[in-house]
Amino acid sequence: MEVQLWSSMSAMIFSLGCYAVTAIAFVGVIAFACIENYGSNKKDVTDGLVLGERQRNKDGYTGSKDKSDLLGAIAVCSTDLRPAGTVVVEGEPVDVVTEGDFVKKGDIVKIISTESSRVVVRRI
Repeated sequence: MEVQLWSSMSAMIFSLGCYAVTAIAFVGVIAFACIENYGSNKKDVTDGLVLGERQRNKDGYTGSKDKSDLLGAIAVCSTDLRPAGTVVVEGEPVDVVTEGDFVKKGDIVKIISTESSRVVVRRI
């Protein structure tokens, strides 16, 4: 029994060409990083490719807005919640999810849980 890796010679040449282009691109990126850092005071080849500073909460960077102040608030659905959608709390739209059931537009819901930017509601 014979195993064929390529159905034709042109398929084999195409595959080898793809491998060659990938290898050349990889070597090119490494060479570019080395040339860029040549003669500089940088300690590592990856310094030019990697962000050097950290984004910390104490410096004012946050991943998502804390919405724990909405806990217990009553809201009106501005879209159908199937189970995700939008409600209006004190005139502000908020993206929410339900506990799993569908809620119709115009229904009243209560915010029962918040975790980071995830807000969970329950129909009243």
